[in-house]
Amino acid sequence: MCHYKTISNNSFGCLIQCKNCEQFHLGFGNVVLILSYDEFMRFSDQVHNIHTMHYEEKKETGEKIYMHTDTSKMVLAFNHREWIKLYQLLEESRFMLYANELIDQA
Repeated sequence: MCHYKTISNNSFGCLIQCKNCEQFHLGFGNVVLILSYDEFMRFSDQVHNIHTMHYEEKKETGEKIYMHTDTSKMVLAFNHREWIKLYQLLEESRFMLYANELIDQA
């Protein structure tokens, strides 16, 4: 049976982790992704890279930001507001995971 621990949340979604199986559940809008630690880190890195390379130009033009997933037939699309909330959620989640790792090592 799963026992969940909330890592981070905002008005658009949350990241929780099952204490038993250690899987992450990233809920954002009406989408839930179930990810291992490595998959979460890859997803978060991908969002960070897209944000760094393309966010400003997409913001200026008002275009949606498209993100390809590991599943070749699924692409996620975000407007400006959604993208910022996803980016913030993932950055905060990574920070919290890192902080928890440091606490566990102490």
